[in-house]
Amino acid sequence: MLKCTAVGSPSPKVLWGKVNSVLPVGRHVVESNGALILKDVRPGDDGLYSCKAENLMGQVNASAKLTVQFFPKLLLSSSRLMAEEKQNVTISCNAVGQPGPRITWSKSVGSLPVDRTEVRNGTLKIFSLVRKDGGIYICKAENILGSVTDTAHLMVFSPLKFKVRPPQEVIPHALDSLYLPCMAESDLRLTITWTKDGRSSLPVESNVLQNGTLVINNIGKSHEGSYTCRATNALTSIEAKVKINSPVATSCSVIRKYSGSASGNYVIDPDGVGGLAPFTVYCDMSDKNGVGVTVISHDSESRTHVNGCEPHGCYSHDIHYTGASLSQLASLTRASSHCEQFIKYECHGSVLLGGLGGGFAWWVSRDSAKMTYWGGTSPGSSKCACGMTTSCADSSYPCNCDKNDFAWREDSGLLTDKTHLPVKQLRFGDAGDGGEEGYHTLGKLKCYGIA
Repeated sequence: MLKCTAVGSPSPKVLWGKVNSVLPVGRHVVESNGALILKDVRPGDDGLYSCKAENLMGQVNASAKLTVQFFPKLLLSSSRLMAEEKQNVTISCNAVGQPGPRITWSKSVGSLPVDRTEVRNGTLKIFSLVRKDGGIYICKAENILGSVTDTAHLMVFSPLKFKVRPPQEVIPHALDSLYLPCMAESDLRLTITWTKDGRSSLPVESNVLQNGTLVINNIGKSHEGSYTCRATNALTSIEAKVKINSPVATSCSVIRKYSGSASGNYVIDPDGVGGLAPFTVYCDMSDKNGVGVTVISHDSESRTHVNGCEPHGCYSHDIHYTGASLSQLASLTRASSHCEQFIKYECHGSVLLGGLGGGFAWWVSRDSAKMTYWGGTSPGSSKCACGMTTSCADSSYPCNCDKNDFAWREDSGLLTDKTHLPVKQLRFGDAGDGGEEGYHTLGKLKCYGIA
């Protein structure tokens, strides 16, 4: 009730108003004695009220300030929060009331981490969260009329992190399948997605396994680029990038299959990144029906004379291959489905594998093993090509040269067991007596097909 008593002659009339507003509609009454009664007073009713008394002689004014005191009310920014360890979290607590309420924060179990907590204007900030910071936080607003509380539930989870990251850079083998692992762990449900060069559409021949591994089949030039693995949960996301470089071919057959290139010199890497160094070879794209033949030259391809040496294997000739070690060439044979090397011995009174006194000649495999079979036959046969068909100059011997009749004869053919190739050394004998001599010829190493 706001009283306003006025006297005068004639009796003045009393009028009420609210400065810069209007009287509460339906909740105010002006009594006959001039008093203003406000019903169901609310916080919005506070303000400056004016009383005006007037009659024929004039008017007078008076005013009164109404302050409405009320119980505090709270508004939390959130009642449920999730965050990761080491992150910062902010919880706002806004309160109204008259008199203005005082806001305090507490924790239902335990105390606030003093050294990592800041409270300002009702806002609670917790820095560098640890797991034990999780729990129920209580905001309390209090004035002379009473207090009110509300709670916020903070859940602190372990950080999302990678369990297995893909390599930063890959040089794949052309036509191979490439597996890029990407596994993450989180307390929350997570998803793993892959993008290429910032685009969500992955290239053909690729798919993502349930464990997050990206699989790319039949690797080709189109798969070159930057790939990103993104692990995401409800709170955050993390990324790991991998660069896929232009594929390196394991052999000329692979180059032919994925690029259809012309004959020429190319770099191949049969055993891949981390193994032996890549090396340069010549690719014959027309031989063997255009399958793509890897050709390796050496220093002993010309016809070479053998004489002046009689005991078994007394003549020795090492083979040195151009631009590649025996280990590198072994990796080429493993990457190829077929390999071959031509070998020939022209003889004049010089025994090869059989004849009186036994074999005088052999060749040495890449693994330094003594090989007693000749071109056109299989390992362990101890024969030349004519011996496989019983067509030698003397059918009782395994080779033409073994007839040893001082006529010029020849034994030749392809060595095709790739586990023994390339030839490392040639050994001959029975070429020291009068009229005994020979010539050896060794062809290039040729490999083709994809193992």
